[in-house]
Amino acid sequence: MKKSLNIYLISVILLISACSEKLTPNPDLGGPLYGLTKGEPGSLEELIYNTWEFCGVYYLYDYSEYAFQTANWTGGVNRWYTPVKEENRDLVRTVVNKLQDEVFAGMDGDYIRRNWFIRVFLCDSLCDNSSYDPDDLVETYLEREDMLIIPNLGEVMKAYTDEDWTSWKKEFSDLLISRLYLGATEEPTDFFNSRLKKANGKDDATAIYATAWLEDPDGKYTDCVYTFRTNGYWNSSPAETVLIPKRQVDVADYISNLTTTPKAELDYTFEHFPKMLERTIDIVPYLTDVLGLDIVAMQNAACPDDPVEADYFKNLQE
Repeated sequence: MKKSLNIYLISVILLISACSEKLTPNPDLGGPLYGLTKGEPGSLEELIYNTWEFCGVYYLYDYSEYAFQTANWTGGVNRWYTPVKEENRDLVRTVVNKLQDEVFAGMDGDYIRRNWFIRVFLCDSLCDNSSYDPDDLVETYLEREDMLIIPNLGEVMKAYTDEDWTSWKKEFSDLLISRLYLGATEEPTDFFNSRLKKANGKDDATAIYATAWLEDPDGKYTDCVYTFRTNGYWNSSPAETVLIPKRQVDVADYISNLTTTPKAELDYTFEHFPKMLERTIDIVPYLTDVLGLDIVAMQNAACPDDPVEADYFKNLQE
């Protein structure tokens, strides 16, 4: 289940502030807004205030109907929504904790501050429209530049199963990874060059059909997963597929799996799948030097019972 936390921390979507003017905070946004106060010890207000102090992200659940349009906003938006009901406000704590402790596991406050949304509005129902339309109800989130709106903090979220929460966290991990990747000034060229090519040697192959699947001699993986890993792909799809992940998803898969997989499983993967080891060695400098990720800290946070050592990824050798 932890593999879905980060990146599936994470596995596509944050723009690095040095690389994008869009996420450069407006100076007028400095300091507590919307009447943010610290509140009593253990209160929801204290959690939100402490989160803002730690990483500069506002989680807002009690605001006026015009909050999305305030003048000190980067990119106002008018959308129909219903607020979180008072009896469901415990879900605010749940959402904040899941994002901060699970999706952002291993990230320091400054990294989150530079790369995540400035405002995260929480509500019950949300339409991607200025008026109510059941066909426009938002399932997971609505984002616009430095603003994120998360709905369903009500009866919908109260009915979430463990599988639903895993899927929910994957959506935000994918968003985080996608924004990181799309905001970068460089691409992982060596990593992309090692993707499976078409029969003529040009471009990327798009599929590995079932007729070409290989059988795992150790019986650990299905033929599909074993074949994809033999060819250097984590194959993150919840259902077996012949489709090779596109480039952005490929990057997301590596971020997610390198930062949420226990050391023993990583060791097994690199020992049994040389192509996975080769591509990991290719992408690690990109993740650390270009995207600025501390993949060791993230893996340690996601897998405290089986962490990698400080130089684990640096010391990988083919």
